[in-house]
Amino acid sequence: MNVLTLSGISKRYKSVTALSDVSFTVPEGSVFGILGPNGSGKTTLLGIVTDVLRASAGSYKFFDGSQPVNEIRKEMGVLLETPNFYPYLSARQNLEIVAKIKGCDYSNIDPTLKKVNLFDRRFSSFKTFSLGMKQRLAIASTLLNNPGIIILDEPTNGLDPEGISEIRQLIKQLSNEGKTVILASHLLDEVEKVCTHVAILKKGKLLVYGDVGGALSGESSGNESTLPAKQTVMIEVGSENMGTLTDVLKTLSGVLDINQSDNLVTISHYEGELTPEEVNKYCFEHGVVLNRLIAKNKNLESKFLEITK
Repeated sequence: MNVLTLSGISKRYKSVTALSDVSFTVPEGSVFGILGPNGSGKTTLLGIVTDVLRASAGSYKFFDGSQPVNEIRKEMGVLLETPNFYPYLSARQNLEIVAKIKGCDYSNIDPTLKKVNLFDRRFSSFKTFSLGMKQRLAIASTLLNNPGIIILDEPTNGLDPEGISEIRQLIKQLSNEGKTVILASHLLDEVEKVCTHVAILKKGKLLVYGDVGGALSGESSGNESTLPAKQTVMIEVGSENMGTLTDVLKTLSGVLDINQSDNLVTISHYEGELTPEEVNKYCFEHGVVLNRLIAKNKNLESKFLEITK
């Protein structure tokens, strides 16, 4: 069964079109990632399905549409912005306030704190928490009513690697409990590790959606994939003389694109048309000794860049 079905959702602000005819379905029990560059319409889309914004056109429904949307929303957990917790109150005291607003029983608080691994810090003031702990408490506030559907907007935004890992594990835990998690994020590597399904937006338009593997390999269950017939892959190289390395790579047959950052150069090429050994040999023959040569696996990030370029 599909938890959410969107049909032709559009949102316009005068001359700006934030969303244009977006349609896809979210399967029950999935971790569904809505991905796209900044300004692609991710937050606008979540705002519409949570009734913060009104669509200019189109419609959506939860499940089969037989239940009133307002009743379903009462049983959802939504985090579009980080809640404004009171800094001098403890984690438990802050959740007591949230529970009172939501009409939840206080008995749900301790089990929820255990779920987000904050029970041992339940009496600590919010101001003493790390960014990752603050975000886990924010997610805890969405779980007090034990929702079956959880909607999170950029849940790892601004966190350090440890905080990102904490949120990633929590999302996996919620998924293992059978909950449906819908999240918007631009941290593609992290989404690749937790999402089962994905929808990719660019400038308000849906490019492709489906399960993570299928959507990005051209076997989309939604819009026709925009991936090229030939897949591109990447090779990462480095040298003591980066300027000369870049110049040499520009003359190497088969290189489609070159991107330099710090002390590394990443080249892309069609799969099967270049090998790391050939790159190494060509550079050596042109007077460049490589100190780094790595064939990068095709991942969500490289495929995402192919789709959105």
